[in-house]
Amino acid sequence: MSDERRDWLAGHLAAAADRFGVTLDGDPVRGSYDRTLAVRTSGPAWLRVTAQEPRWARGEYWDGVATATGAPFDAVPMPRHLRSAEWADGGQVVRADLLTFVDEPAVGSGLVLDHRVELPDTWWTALRTGLDALRTATGTERRVLRPEELQESIRARFGVEIDLGRVEWEVAHGDLHFGNLTGPRLTILDWEYWGWAPAGYDVAVLACSAVLQPDVAARVRAEFAGVLGTWRGAVAQLAAAEKYLRLVDIGAHPEIAGPVRRLADVVVREWFA
Repeated sequence: MSDERRDWLAGHLAAAADRFGVTLDGDPVRGSYDRTLAVRTSGPAWLRVTAQEPRWARGEYWDGVATATGAPFDAVPMPRHLRSAEWADGGQVVRADLLTFVDEPAVGSGLVLDHRVELPDTWWTALRTGLDALRTATGTERRVLRPEELQESIRARFGVEIDLGRVEWEVAHGDLHFGNLTGPRLTILDWEYWGWAPAGYDVAVLACSAVLQPDVAARVRAEFAGVLGTWRGAVAQLAAAEKYLRLVDIGAHPEIAGPVRRLADVVVREWFA
């Protein structure tokens, strides 16, 4: 993001605070790839803004934060949505969302966990319980991945043909890396992308995000062996590996290319050879 774009978003952050009757309290934090700008406010609360061209300012990747509300999300450890607003400026649609403030730090600093962490058993229990609750949010048409997209991406990347008739689907967070999880008390952050995904996709993404920390990745696999150790989990792992290798394709996190590719090779050999 250019300084001009960042300053423009910062102006809208201040405008959103005025709309919601809150006061900015701290330095803004940039989201991944500078798509969002967010800051703590009085309340306390958390205010985030983003902006897109009108053709992109709709659908799954636009209103996820505001739509992840009510039952069964009440049983998921996550920030609660308070208010939203949208307005147009400079050919873009600006969106602001006000959320309850979370005072626990994120476990990781981004899409890839770059340090060892020790998380209590209660954290893993809360994660399992929260994901179990999320799976019951079946009254949505939102999608993290579409069947044909899943099939084509795995075919193109790994040369594997997925039988879509065997794929099981469940409602998922969609971007469950350690930068979106707090600790030592769990809160699941950033609900932009939630929707239907292959069963096990969330925990497969979590394992990929910990690929540079073998002990943490092993704990993910142990905690969720019931899905990751199955054919449906193999599909989810290839989908997650493809997601992370796309980051490498655009020049991000080149250090994960080898480990993620090796993970995918093992999955292909064990389940699709």
